[in-house]
Amino acid sequence: MESSSSSSYSSASTQLPDRFAESKALAAHYLKDNIDGVQAIAEHSDQTTQQFVTKQAESIAEFIDELVQRVKPSLGKAELENELKATIAAQLNRRSPAGLHSEKTEADMFNSAVRFLKWLCPGSDSTFSKTNEKHVYPCFAELINFVAELVVRPLKDQKPASLDEQPKRLVRSYILNNAKSDKAEDKHYINMALKCDTLNYITGDNAEYDEDSYLISEACLKANDEWSDERPNYPCIFAVVEVESKSSEGAMLKGFSQLVEYSKDVYRNQHNRHFIWGLVSGGSNVKACILGQNFLLASKFMDVTSTAGRLELIRFLVNWSFCELPKLGYDPTIRYNYKHECFAIDMVNSNEQMPTQTTYYLREVVVIAERVFGRHTRCFVVGEQPPSLDENSDNSGDILIKDAWPEVSGSAEDDMRDESKLLERVSNGLAG
Repeated sequence: MESSSSSSYSSASTQLPDRFAESKALAAHYLKDNIDGVQAIAEHSDQTTQQFVTKQAESIAEFIDELVQRVKPSLGKAELENELKATIAAQLNRRSPAGLHSEKTEADMFNSAVRFLKWLCPGSDSTFSKTNEKHVYPCFAELINFVAELVVRPLKDQKPASLDEQPKRLVRSYILNNAKSDKAEDKHYINMALKCDTLNYITGDNAEYDEDSYLISEACLKANDEWSDERPNYPCIFAVVEVESKSSEGAMLKGFSQLVEYSKDVYRNQHNRHFIWGLVSGGSNVKACILGQNFLLASKFMDVTSTAGRLELIRFLVNWSFCELPKLGYDPTIRYNYKHECFAIDMVNSNEQMPTQTTYYLREVVVIAERVFGRHTRCFVVGEQPPSLDENSDNSGDILIKDAWPEVSGSAEDDMRDESKLLERVSNGLAG
């Protein structure tokens, strides 16, 4: 991996509200910018599966490139519309139907493409400005959602050969327009976020073993009574998207700072997060970000107006739909048990010669993670029985679990936590 010094960001001049002062200092301190390989962290661990995913991403990028090529100054509005509609129809005809995973029509896909092409094709719309954040947000959202629609519409000659090659989830974007966190310190607002919509291929008796459903969807449904498919709130946000008007150092630092600030509330609301993904855009340039235990990693720019930049971004978005759950930043040992309507926490007793796993059920959250960087310490009061089945009203016998994510002191190969192995690899790359 390759990185550049973040010292220039520390001295960059940018205007931020007072509440972002701490987040700006944290972003400048922990930032490792222009890192090669950030997007690769979201790749599937199985090489054969990842090869299939890459082919899917490339086919989606080719679809969008064909739409971009149709946008020409010489075409009138009606001619352009006909060209785009014909291209979308031809491309969708080459693909499998979405089935139950989407209700989007050809007309919906056309309307979506018209919006994001304003961003991908500079000068195609005189009323659009890539330096206007309000203009870029809906275009960015439409591009992400367009890619999600195509994830469940693979080319007919590239159908999944196994369940492993099926997308596990769709990552969709939502313009939130001032959604706030109930647990935020100052009730500040967020404009755009990503949410994972689980694709459940498992039915019948095995349905309860769908990890994504437990970890993401069901937990969100129970976490906040104001849940809405159109307006996911902090318990349901997978990643934050921040748009800045320019890609200068000062503007990008502001974007990173806002990412840090909003991520605080993701940690406060989600007790099963180990790290958080984010996207920061400056004009037409996008960076993928990870907020980890002791660093903020930012990728090199992906320019959405270039073929190579679009492919890189689309490949990254598609990887999110297929990769293993820990690579999204979730702890699979903490999940929502739908049957008993409470969170379940798996504990491994490593002191025994033959380690055993015990599942405890959450009764109360005593300590929440209060900061982005650090050990992310949380404390839970749990019992061996779900509260709904426990007739012991005085809760005697309950135990306290302290959950933290310490730095790896021994061999990464001997550590059983996928997240630690994942970020250990990144840290070693930075050090080298």
